[in-house]
Amino acid sequence: MKQKSEIRTHAGAVLLLLLAAFLLQLKWYSILVCIACYAVLSIGWKRIRKEEKRQQKRLEEAGLYMEQLLYAFMQNQQILAALEDIRTLFREGNMAECIRKAIDRMKAEHDATSREALYLIEKDYDCARIRQIHSYLLYVERYGGAFEETIEFLLEDIHKFMERVSVYQADCRKYRRNVWIAAVLSVIICAITNALLPGDLEIAGYTLCQAASVLLVCLDMLICRRTERKTARDWLKTGQMDEKIDWDKKYARYKKSRGFLRVVYQRDMKKKVQLAFPQWLMEMALLLQSENVQVALHKSKQTAPPILRPAIGELVEELNQNPESLEPYMNFLKEYQIPDVQSAMRMLYALSNGGYGNGNQHLTQIMMRNQELLDKAERSRNEDSLAGLYALFLTPALTGAGKMLVDMTMFLVVFLTKMHT
Repeated sequence: MKQKSEIRTHAGAVLLLLLAAFLLQLKWYSILVCIACYAVLSIGWKRIRKEEKRQQKRLEEAGLYMEQLLYAFMQNQQILAALEDIRTLFREGNMAECIRKAIDRMKAEHDATSREALYLIEKDYDCARIRQIHSYLLYVERYGGAFEETIEFLLEDIHKFMERVSVYQADCRKYRRNVWIAAVLSVIICAITNALLPGDLEIAGYTLCQAASVLLVCLDMLICRRTERKTARDWLKTGQMDEKIDWDKKYARYKKSRGFLRVVYQRDMKKKVQLAFPQWLMEMALLLQSENVQVALHKSKQTAPPILRPAIGELVEELNQNPESLEPYMNFLKEYQIPDVQSAMRMLYALSNGGYGNGNQHLTQIMMRNQELLDKAERSRNEDSLAGLYALFLTPALTGAGKMLVDMTMFLVVFLTKMHT
């Protein structure tokens, strides 16, 4: 069945190529070049479609795993028991194998290997939310405490994350469809342009025009394949920071920069800070379930998004000198002038000093505020990443314009040549 589907796909693609060849009046050798180009690109296309299906399955498995693990933990209050409960939901596949390995590891030596056992899942499903949930459940299992309300917030965060990814995927599919339409239209417009030329000035058969037509078709196919590759991404990493960048050095360069260069650095880093801050605030909210603000700040430095670690270090140092002052909180990321950050830091200051009423109620306000910030930041990040797809949508217009430029130039050469003969 799978082979029949692939055969139909390739047959449809070849028919489209033949139609394009007819419209562009390609000769047999030009058609062979286009088909050869498609044959080469189809190898990558096959891998892309396979990867797209794999990433979709990983997303669905991870979403189900996070949600059901939290529900099961609320019932059992033990990670091992929770894993055994949800194991039946994954009868086959990579997640089923990861859970089985984690359970076997925890049963072999529970106290020493709980963290290592859960890492077996984190390694295959590289997702900040999974790591965050594991860390919190390990802490609750060891130290206890009221956790129901926090788990409700984590469940809400998962649901919103899956909703954002679903919207993002729909946008990616829309842009992918639009790129294909733009590629087809570029061929049709070039064909219409040639058809409007006088019959005695036929230029499609010239070698230069044939080469331009072949280049147009091949580039459009390449653009379509690149679009599919960009939309077959790891959805679990949507919204996460690039770990390969040395943010300590980048932050140091920003601090030393002056004038226009500082403005450029600040604009670039501000967007990343707006995305990273809600992620860190969620970690802080989880730590504040059992720690005071200063201890939570110190612990969060190790797991915070890399771009925030230098600023968190500065905040901790300032608080060591003035533990009861508001100023260190207000100085945190002050240079970026982000109102949401200043508002959240005021909440942390109030919580550290026991102000504004009940501490639990204040912590709930912080978590609710964080949900809003995280939702806004990740939606903004998704919208920014779609800009690259919009650029790909415009590219077929450039290839079509290039083809028409060659045709018009050739038309003028032929016309002037006939005028002088």
